[in-house]
Amino acid sequence: MRHRIQVRGIVLIVGLLFLSSGGFGMEIRVLITNELYGSATHKEVQLHAVQGLTIVAYDCSLEIESPLILTPAVNGIKVKFDNTEQILSSPIWIYSTEEDKIQITSIARGGIHQFAPCYRGFLEIHLANQALEVINQVTLEEYLYGVVPSEMPVTWPLEAIKAQAIASRTYVVRAMLKAEPGARYHVEDTMFSQVYNNQREAPIAQKAVDLTRGLVMIDTDTDTLINAYFHSTSGGVTAAAGDVWGSARHSFPNNGVAYLQAKPVGTSNLDYNLRLEQQVREFLANKNIPSYEQDSPWYRWKITLSIQELEQIINANLAKQYQLQPDFILTKQPNGEFVSYPIPEDGIGQLLDLKVTERGLGGNILVMEIHGTTGIYQIMKEYNIRSIIRPTNSYTNGPDIVVELMDKQSKNYPVLPSAFCCFELTDQQVIIYGGGNGHGVGMSQWGAKGMAEAGYTHLEILKTFYTDIKLIDIYQITDISI
Repeated sequence: MRHRIQVRGIVLIVGLLFLSSGGFGMEIRVLITNELYGSATHKEVQLHAVQGLTIVAYDCSLEIESPLILTPAVNGIKVKFDNTEQILSSPIWIYSTEEDKIQITSIARGGIHQFAPCYRGFLEIHLANQALEVINQVTLEEYLYGVVPSEMPVTWPLEAIKAQAIASRTYVVRAMLKAEPGARYHVEDTMFSQVYNNQREAPIAQKAVDLTRGLVMIDTDTDTLINAYFHSTSGGVTAAAGDVWGSARHSFPNNGVAYLQAKPVGTSNLDYNLRLEQQVREFLANKNIPSYEQDSPWYRWKITLSIQELEQIINANLAKQYQLQPDFILTKQPNGEFVSYPIPEDGIGQLLDLKVTERGLGGNILVMEIHGTTGIYQIMKEYNIRSIIRPTNSYTNGPDIVVELMDKQSKNYPVLPSAFCCFELTDQQVIIYGGGNGHGVGMSQWGAKGMAEAGYTHLEILKTFYTDIKLIDIYQITDISI
């Protein structure tokens, strides 16, 4: 389906709000998840703004000094402020009195360096199943002030950060256009959309957003907005979208789209055929192959597991993943055919072998077989593979499982870092050689960093990872479509 929206005047169509304020500006609605991005709803929301807050409900408007505490009530939302409690009907809207940022002090962001995040725009609070749903409505460019430093380190070169700003803007405008009419929000603040406000705003990120204001990527073949996927590190070659995603077995793998194909990220010609297992092994075991990504700790990695550990990990995850993707986890039948069939209670039993049976042009695994004493199981698609072979002792109750990176270690990583890997089995152990981190489609962020350091511009970086694209200014056009 092609969605189209006119961008002239002040209009409200398919969930996009255009405002006339020194030029057109979009407003986006972002679902704010709770602590550690663990849930879409909150048991309590605590707010603060230096100059105070304004609460607007259907039947009243209040200006108060912060802090403000919100909790769900049977018949609405309980608000507490200045030793006062009041129940207001849902939803309510919260503004900072002097257009200051609103701080949510009941959640922490930032990982090791935690902080209470601040939000531009305003907050909309809904009662949802005896909890609270928090939505931040903010202009597109100000939203990117919170996304870009959360998605790319602000210590990196400006041209790489500008490329990230354009990719992030393209991604979210497409998400806004795809949103169902009447949807309460367009995106959430997690990695399932784009990470938002997990790092504080930074001057260089704001500069990158401002310098690229309104710029998005368009497919020159169709004049439509592209899917601007990006990932941390590819390990030397990106993956074609059609080799990673597919909604039905008959359509995987597929030709995908022209602008998301496998691309080398190396600084020299690639002299390997990454569909041949021996060449994949030689490629992934070599940390010194020149690449713009070579400074990434995830450019090359290695995991060593005992056969028993790998059996335990597979048996803990195979049936669960089958429940989620039954069309892509198949069991070999006596006639040799692979069909979707429930996994036995004891999983694969004992592990006998692992075989990669198909790879994409970028070398990423498309299909692998797990041979066990209960049968032979075919696993398709990168995320199923990564979700079944999880290098963490959560499933082994033993010592830490170590991922050896370029120059350090990571312990008990929650999923297999990428599907760009190969396996070496002996009677006692399996060694997994791998490269990259993430799905591998679109722009490699570490690759963008390396290219920027080598003198490439943001446009040259984007055209390296996305084939046949051009930039347009969404504030200077009459329509845009997907």
